[in-house]
Amino acid sequence: GLSMADLWGALAQSAPAATTLTDAYTVPASRHATLEVVCCNRGVTTSIRLQHAVAGAASANGQYLLYDYTLSAGETKVTARFTVAATDVVRVYSASGTVTFNINGIEEAN
Repeated sequence: GLSMADLWGALAQSAPAATTLTDAYTVPASRHATLEVVCCNRGVTTSIRLQHAVAGAASANGQYLLYDYTLSAGETKVTARFTVAATDVVRVYSASGTVTFNINGIEEAN
């Protein structure tokens, strides 16, 4: 059955500086996770990017889940749920520096 550690919850939070692709969450060794990203714009209309880097690979075009997605002032975008494996990295970016990214999900042992 599920233990308390297996319940859906906050895995990471990030509010990166403007135009800075930032590692927001790295899956721990011997774990995998199912997650979603809540992107909340605290400022004026901007664009955001979201990457899933398998095994922490260097940034590449094939990793983007969102690319220059327009987020209006005060708007929140929630991604579909997706799975990540041990050492995978979720990277976040906003043009304005006024977007908060909350990575929510469930981490489980492999």
